[in-house]
Amino acid sequence: MKNQRFIPLEGVHNFRDFGGWAAKNGQNVKSGLLYRSGHLSRASETDQATINALGLQTLADLRQPSEREREPNILPDPAPATIFETAHGGYEDAPHLAFLREGNLTVQSVHDYMISAYQRIPDEPHHQRIFADLFKQLRHGEPVLIHCAAGKDRTGILAALILLSVGVDSDQVYEDYMLTNVAVDIDGLLPSIAKRISEQTGQDVEPQALRPMLGVETDFLDATFDAIGPLDAYLENTLGVSDADRQALQDTLLVP
Repeated sequence: MKNQRFIPLEGVHNFRDFGGWAAKNGQNVKSGLLYRSGHLSRASETDQATINALGLQTLADLRQPSEREREPNILPDPAPATIFETAHGGYEDAPHLAFLREGNLTVQSVHDYMISAYQRIPDEPHHQRIFADLFKQLRHGEPVLIHCAAGKDRTGILAALILLSVGVDSDQVYEDYMLTNVAVDIDGLLPSIAKRISEQTGQDVEPQALRPMLGVETDFLDATFDAIGPLDAYLENTLGVSDADRQALQDTLLVP
């Protein structure tokens, strides 16, 4: 099943179905409804045809406006009926670029930054708004794609919240989250990513220092759950997802 989740594309990283996991009462999350990926700005014509065939009805772009402007999506044709985009978060640019411009990058400093990012993301109002909007949209039971830049951090947090909300156990949620390290050729990407970041920030970047930023680690997601506290309270009080809403989601997204 793991390999069946991946949808190999030429110009889009980390595209996969995050349905199919076992939930409570012997049910499973439907496949073919929940997709996650990196940005679509480099989608080839072949990629576009593959994505078009999924019949996406909703797209949630979790990137900052500056990220969308720099790398605009190549949207499916026809475009999804509903497109959610993250509002401006008060940053001049993506926070990770501000961090990278500071220089003196090491594996430890990048790892520590990632921990802080995972603590910050679920607490930021612009992320909370799009998370809440997406949860409402999921009740329609139509194919949805959520993505950010690399499809692993902001996207990984939201995907984890969705799976947990319908009763997927935490072990499987972490397993889904960690599949980024299978989907992405981190060693192959490090040199080109380091070069691009050097161009964007004016800093000399040692490729290996970026390793924590290109992959995922369990303690990253741990940091999110430590930050938000009890899941039920976060879903209801912060995202407005009540017990009744969760039951409706389970009725929509789960199958025997």
